[in-house]
Amino acid sequence: MTEPDFSSAEQARDWLILLRATLKALGVSDVDMSQGSLRCDANVSVRPAGSTELGTKTELKNMNSFRFLRDGVEAEIERQRQLLDAGRSVDQETLHFDPRTGRLTSLRSKEEAHDYRYFPEPDLVPLVITDQMLAAARADLPELPAARAERYERELGLGHERSHLLAFRGELGDYYERALADGDGVDPVELANWIPQLVERIGSDADPAGSKVAPAGLAMLARMVGAKEVSRGNAREVLTALVNGGGDPAAIIAAKGFGAIGGGDELGAIVDAAIASDPAAAEAIRSHNMKAIGPLVAYVMRETKGRADGGEVRRLILERLGSG
Repeated sequence: MTEPDFSSAEQARDWLILLRATLKALGVSDVDMSQGSLRCDANVSVRPAGSTELGTKTELKNMNSFRFLRDGVEAEIERQRQLLDAGRSVDQETLHFDPRTGRLTSLRSKEEAHDYRYFPEPDLVPLVITDQMLAAARADLPELPAARAERYERELGLGHERSHLLAFRGELGDYYERALADGDGVDPVELANWIPQLVERIGSDADPAGSKVAPAGLAMLARMVGAKEVSRGNAREVLTALVNGGGDPAAIIAAKGFGAIGGGDELGAIVDAAIASDPAAAEAIRSHNMKAIGPLVAYVMRETKGRADGGEVRRLILERLGSG
């Protein structure tokens, strides 16, 4: 692999995240940076804007987290800038970055090629890579994270951030695709939006496949939210119940009385009561002050114990007040 060239610490961090996800997808390593399964070095040099001549390179060794990589590179960029602004030169050397203090210290200098102790390896024979070898290797590859993220965006309509979350954490992507397959018409975007909610409840490092929430159960919950059979707020409580004890989302919704109230007479009467309870807010809405709608929506949600759909409540309020 060629040494990548970046113009910012953020680009370097993003590239390392992609590399880590790819190595894990290939089964090369568990890439647990805290245990030393993956470490990285970063070479840093700065040059004036518009210049084509590379500056003197320094090296940061054995970085073991994405945040430390970003912080270390940014600290070294700033150190080199200060040296050059003061008219001083940058020495080619290896540095250590202390993430606790943010300090850089010199480990050793490298001035000439012999300082790197290069020597030929007599046991390595020449290897000629053929097109057939490359084709066979490509055929054996699984779908890599970058391609998976692109597929999620192109075929399922997921946003960039959500696609990368699912694709770069393979266990989340696998769980999502099982839920999608078992979802019987569930909207892919709605389903994807519930994955972070699940992760929040089971722990950021946990595999959802090992949780009590079956993929089909999460898909059913997402479908019911999309169909407005349960409010989003109550669905979050249902998800917590699923995490704690598993089960059927529809049964939990029925047992807890979480079934959504639609736009019929029952909800309309509660909306009318909300408007009557706060004439000042109603008048402000008639004057197109939409901030005043909050207390009226809150009244309805309180009276319905969160069973009303917020969008429908808002629509009814505006319809009643002639501001729709």
